[in-house]
Amino acid sequence: MNTREPLGGQLWVGPGRPRPANLRSTRPDWVGRLTRGLAARRLPDTLASLFSLCSHAHRLCAGLAVDAALAREITVPAAARERLARQTLREHLCRIWIDWPRRIAVLSAQAPDCDASARTLSSCPVMGSPTSDAAGWLERYALGMSPERWLRGWQTDPVAWLSTWSRDVDLPAARLLREAAQAPCVAIPVRQLRVHADVSALRAWARDLAAEGTAVARQPTWMGSCAETGTWARLAESNPERYDTPLMRLGARMAEVAWLGMNDTDRLAVGALPISPGEAIAWVEMSRGLLIHHVQIEGWGTAARIAACQVVAPTEWNFHPEGAVAQALETLPLASTGAPTRTLEILMEAYDPCVPYQQELSVPRECAHA
Repeated sequence: MNTREPLGGQLWVGPGRPRPANLRSTRPDWVGRLTRGLAARRLPDTLASLFSLCSHAHRLCAGLAVDAALAREITVPAAARERLARQTLREHLCRIWIDWPRRIAVLSAQAPDCDASARTLSSCPVMGSPTSDAAGWLERYALGMSPERWLRGWQTDPVAWLSTWSRDVDLPAARLLREAAQAPCVAIPVRQLRVHADVSALRAWARDLAAEGTAVARQPTWMGSCAETGTWARLAESNPERYDTPLMRLGARMAEVAWLGMNDTDRLAVGALPISPGEAIAWVEMSRGLLIHHVQIEGWGTAARIAACQVVAPTEWNFHPEGAVAQALETLPLASTGAPTRTLEILMEAYDPCVPYQQELSVPRECAHA
C-alpha cells in the first residue's frame, strides 16, 4: 500500500470508526463513458482490456449480455466453462502463493521467500498448458492429500476440518491459515448474494439498475439490504452461514481450489437473461464473487451499438459503506498508525478487493461511495 493514488482508484478504510465513515472508494466509473456508442461486438474485448485483472470473466460476461440483448441463442460452451474454471483456479492460487505470505503471515515474507513461492507456483500445470490436470500438483504442494479427500473433511465440518488440516499438514497454505487462526477473530454474519438465483428477482433488480444507473452499480443492494459475495457465497453452496469469520472465508477459497482441482466446471454459475428488446443482464461467478453486466443496445446486427453499460463487480457488493466489511471495521481497534494490523489484513484478504487499500487515520466528513 502507498499514499499515491493509483489510476484505478483505491479503497480507504478506517478501523474503529462507525459506518459509513470507515470505508470509501476512489474507484472511477469509466464503463459508461468508455462504452457508450461502442459497436456491440467490441464490448467483450473492451471490458476485458479495461478490467485486465479479471479479463476472462469480463469477456465472457459481456459476450453473454450482448447475445441476450440481441435475442441470440444464449449458450455457454463447455470450453468456455472450462476456461472460466481454469482462470478462476489460477486467480485463487496467485492469491494464496503470492499475496497471503505478504499479508497474513505472522512475519511478512521476505524477497527470497516470495521468489521461492513464485517458482513453486510457476510449476503448477494450470499456470501453463490449457489441457493439463492440476490435481497431482495440488495434492503435493497445496492440500497434502487428494482434492476429494480434502473436500470430504471440509463438507463434514468445515470449522473442525480447517483447524485439523492446518495443524497436521506442513505446507505453506496450511501454515498461513494456522497463523491466521491465532489473530483476533472478527465474527461477521453472512448475507449471501443470490440475486441471480431467481429470474423474477433478477428482472426486478435489472429494472432498478436501468432506472438508477450509477447509483445502484456503485452501491448495490438486494431486496433492500447489503449482501456479500465470494467463494463462500456461490449458488452451489448450501450453507454459507457456517463461514462467519474471515478465517472461514479464507478456508472457503481453499475449498474451491479443491473443487476446481477436480475439474468441477459446473460449480461456477454463469448465465444471461433478456430483460426487454435490446436490454439484458448477464452474470459470472468468478474468483472474487459475482460479476454482473447490464447492457442496453441500440440497433441490430452489425449496426448494434451500446446505449448504456453498467458493471457491478464483487468489490462494489463487499465494500459497500454499510456492508459486511464496513460492519467488521467498526469492531476493530481505532487505527493509531498507518500500519494495518494483522486482523485488518486478514479481513481484507478474505474479501479480496480488486483495487489496493489504504488505512486512513482521519476520514473526511463527506465520504465518497465505496
